[in-house]
Amino acid sequence: MDQHIVIIGGGPAGYVGAIRAAQLGARVTLIEKDTLGGTCLNVGCIPTKALLASASVMQHIKAAGQFGIKADGVSFNWADIQKRKDRVVKKATAGVGMLLKAKQVEVIKGKSRLSGKGIVTVEIDGSPSREIKYDKLLIVTGSQPVIPSIPGIDLPGIMDSTGALAMEAVPESLLIIGGGVIGCEMAEIYSTFGSKVTIVEMMPQLIPGEDSEAVEVLHKALVKKGVDIKLDSRVNSLTKNGDLINVEVTGNDGGKIKAEFARVLVSVGRKASIQGLGLEESGIALEKDYIKVNSRMETNSPGVYAAGDCIGGWLLAHVASREAEIAVENMMGHDAAMEYHAVPRCVYTHPEIASVGMPATRQADKDILTGKFPFSASGKASCIGELEGFVKVLADRETHQLLGCVIAGPNATELISEASLAISSRLKLEDMIQTIHSHPTLHESFQEAALNALGRAIHLP
Repeated sequence: MDQHIVIIGGGPAGYVGAIRAAQLGARVTLIEKDTLGGTCLNVGCIPTKALLASASVMQHIKAAGQFGIKADGVSFNWADIQKRKDRVVKKATAGVGMLLKAKQVEVIKGKSRLSGKGIVTVEIDGSPSREIKYDKLLIVTGSQPVIPSIPGIDLPGIMDSTGALAMEAVPESLLIIGGGVIGCEMAEIYSTFGSKVTIVEMMPQLIPGEDSEAVEVLHKALVKKGVDIKLDSRVNSLTKNGDLINVEVTGNDGGKIKAEFARVLVSVGRKASIQGLGLEESGIALEKDYIKVNSRMETNSPGVYAAGDCIGGWLLAHVASREAEIAVENMMGHDAAMEYHAVPRCVYTHPEIASVGMPATRQADKDILTGKFPFSASGKASCIGELEGFVKVLADRETHQLLGCVIAGPNATELISEASLAISSRLKLEDMIQTIHSHPTLHESFQEAALNALGRAIHLP
């Protein structure tokens, strides 16, 4: 099928969609206004995890005494930590460029706008604008940070997550507005390297919507690291006081709290990056400020598809990639539909949190079986000195089909893949139990949790 597919956006949805389209025989043009890799590779997932890796090494060194290792006088060089992060990012983005080149994808750097049926106009710096005709179009322009309407929010020293990844020095004190995934991961990084961190979160728990027991494990760990966490609270105003930022907060008791910080990070959520694309003029429907699509990733405009953060829902890189694959497969004559019942969600703090499947709000349903196994009872967890947390599985009471899993503790973001595969494959608790798990491993905890759900726990009293 001779199809010219144009893709607007070069992030995890755009470049993966481009590669898949090329595999299926399409001629592909990818347009990216900034750097290949999008938010994830440049100012999101990858640089954050690189900094978290440095923080993890620091924490392990500080805890070396429990393993009989003397590591006194440990220190760090923040400039070198940042240089390592930049090297990791550069390697990742260069790799994307290499993959696209290998698939003969045409890459254009410029700003896109829909300018008529089957036409995208690209503004290229230093060159005349260019009109590109397409047979099918995929819009994958990603998302950007939400900036709340707090007086003083635009003052110097106040930054979004992009700024937080590029600070030249560790601030003496840091206020984080928003206790979601980004806020908690940044608190982990900067508290590890000596910053006095305060998190202000409007909701009654960190990472709203996530399993409360798992979040409680993380909450206690952050407090132990010296992070001050204010829940059911909100920032009223920000004012400049020399080099510091004065902050007024309404606490959970309604009282006013005043404090000052060296820097302030705003991480209250993200919104679709769709401004200036010409969607309204092209008649492409929106829903709650996101592009509206069906399960095939089709918009209401024939031949125009969308995927990733710009359509809302799960604002996760791995979901964006899969949505883009679904979109281009349908463009190329396949019949594919997106399913969301086995989406893994990960928080890369220490301890980590990972979950998949059923949301926390359904865990108390009477038709749900729950099984839980604490890492304190795991031989491998004891060996590595990581006893916090647990594995929890959720299954249908009648059929025993696995519906959800929550993990808080060591390597949770890796362990969750077993649960993701099981839920995606619609396996039952018995399938988990009958699968021989190697010993000693953290993975055994998944099997033990499944046993516990059926009242058959072996390694619990």
